[in-house]
Amino acid sequence: MNSKEELKIFMKEQFGIAIDTAKLTEEAVQLYLNELDEEIVPPTVLKSLPDPVVFQTYSYDEESEWIIGVALEAETNNPLFLVCLKDGVRVFEKLLIEGESNND
Repeated sequence: MNSKEELKIFMKEQFGIAIDTAKLTEEAVQLYLNELDEEIVPPTVLKSLPDPVVFQTYSYDEESEWIIGVALEAETNNPLFLVCLKDGVRVFEKLLIEGESNND
């Protein structure tokens, strides 16, 4: 998921939520694995990620606060892991690395 438009489609398909992309904020930062919060990226996923990663964060706050995070490979920007938080609670996660199992 590399764009606001892809995120809009994902949120509609996965959660039935229509997002106004004008109200969607985003930020990307390069982080080392020891800087990632284990409440957001579980230790079982951390061991599958390269060090460092770019963590792309989208935030949307309407009726509920949604934070969507995508861990990307730092050199290629290939998506590796997707996590969604609703009101601070993880409601979705998926490992996107080819050859790895996914957690839904």
